[in-house]
Amino acid sequence: MSDAIAALKDAIEFEKKALEKYKEALSQIEHKETRDAIEKMAQDKNQQIDSLHWMVMAESGALEPEETAQEEKPKTSAGKCPFSGQFAAMGLDMSKMGDMMGDPSKMAEMMEKMKGNSGS
Repeated sequence: MSDAIAALKDAIEFEKKALEKYKEALSQIEHKETRDAIEKMAQDKNQQIDSLHWMVMAESGALEPEETAQEEKPKTSAGKCPFSGQFAAMGLDMSKMGDMMGDPSKMAEMMEKMKGNSGS
């Protein structure tokens, strides 16, 4: 085990101990604002612990970075625009948008479609 992995595992243990202390304090806190802040800190601490676990797995070779990156990419419905699915629901084909913008008659047709979908 490399020194980095050992250090990260130690960090996980420290984070877990800190989380235990936050939880211990929560049972005795009287003020709502303080309780809310400590609860948020405890949630953040849980996320840090989870992130550290993933880092240990990555450093130890148990995870392939390319596989994870591909899984995390958001899937868009069509084309490169993340709103293509929403535009399609409105009756707009984003793959033809460039052609429409250059042709005034097509632009007018698109505007009429939009008016028809809005109920006007």
